[in-house]
Parts: sequence; C-alpha cells; structure tokens
Amino acid sequence: MHERFSDRARRALALANLEAIRLHHENLAPVHVMLGILSIGDCVGVLSLRNMDVDVDSIREELNKRVEPGHKELHQTKMAQSAETRQIIAFAIEEARKLGHKYVGTEHLLLGTLREGKNVAALALTARNVKIEALREEILTLLRSSTDENHTPTAAGHDSHEWIHQQELAKAFRSPKFWHRLILAVDSANRLGHGEIKDEHLLLALLREPDGFVTQMLAEKGVTLDWVRDRITRASAI
Repeated sequence: MHERFSDRARRALALANLEAIRLHHENLAPVHVMLGILSIGDCVGVLSLRNMDVDVDSIREELNKRVEPGHKELHQTKMAQSAETRQIIAFAIEEARKLGHKYVGTEHLLLGTLREGKNVAALALTARNVKIEALREEILTLLRSSTDENHTPTAAGHDSHEWIHQQELAKAFRSPKFWHRLILAVDSANRLGHGEIKDEHLLLALLREPDGFVTQMLAEKGVTLDWVRDRITRASAI
C-alpha cells in the first residue's frame, strides 16, 4: 500500500515506528505518526504548519507529555497499525487524490491525522486553531512556490490539466472574463461552421478583445484577427 508514498512520508512512518518501540507501545498509533512527521523539520507537513504560525515544538512537547510509555517488553521491529492509524492513512490517500497528487506525502498524512479528529495529535492541532480547509490551502500554496526538488511538485507525473485543484476551477467558473471568452470561442466556431471547439477558436476569442494583452502582443508581430481567421478558413478548406 505504501508504494505511492514519498520518501519523506516513508521516513515519517519509519520514525513513527521507532517512537512506538521507544514508548513500548504494541500498536502504531496516530500520535506516533505525528511525532514521526514532526521529526522531519523540512517536510511539507511541518513547513505548512510553520507557515500557519503554529508552534511545532510546543506540539511535540505536548504530545510527549500526554503519551504514557508502556511497560511490556517488545521484541518485534515493526508495530501493527491501530485502527485509527489505518483510518488516517486511508484519509491521507484520499486527500492526495482530492488534491490531484499521485503520491502521498507528509502533508497528506498530516491532513489525514487532522481529519480523523479524535486522536491526540488532531486535538492538539485543533486547540491551535488549525482547520483542515486552511491547511489544505497552505499546502497547495507551499507546493506551488517550492523550488526544493525534494518536495515533489504538485503536477509531477501528471498531464498539465490533471492536477488542477477543484477550487482553482471554481474560481475560473466564477470569472465573467472566462465565460465571455468561452462564449466568443463558441461563436467563432459556429461562424466557421465547426462543430468542435479547438485551440484556434480560443485564439480567435482572445483576438476579438482589442485591448487584450494577447491581441496587442501578436499585433506587434503583424498577427491580426483577420489574418488568423483567414488562415483557419483556408486550412479548413483543404
């Protein structure tokens, strides 16, 4: 199940396993996962919290104080996941898909932890006013601006349209300019007798805005609306 996990997410889970062993706990719990994430200071999960002005060190201290060590001598090297941890990982995978990512990173594990809501780590985040919607947006902002090659880009391994976040689409659909240009593209296709909207119709839509940046830029090279329309008409006739 972890073949889609990023290197940092794998490392966080490995560190979580070590936390469980250190505390003599029989199961890998959400608090161990959170401690594992916090141990990787330069991961997207931790950086997003810091960008939201969350005191990461205080969370670590609180979790360590609230978790009581067990007394049973353990001999296994890999702890079984608790039901809550399995739920968090399932949520993390779902969050990755929701954000259009083909990998699961520390940021998704963090979202899964917060989304589960009942575990100690989630309660510590909630107490610091960390809301899941704001955390999602901060993660997306961080990934868009990141130049660190170790932070897997949002669109890595995707077609250019595949990763677009649903809220970005929502913004486009609310834009009057978007709809105006789309209507112009449909109208251009209809005028040319074309039944399908293609790139050339979108270009015509942009050129039908005399004051638009694209119109002015192409005009500097002698490319006009009439010239483009004529080229499209001749190409269609071939």
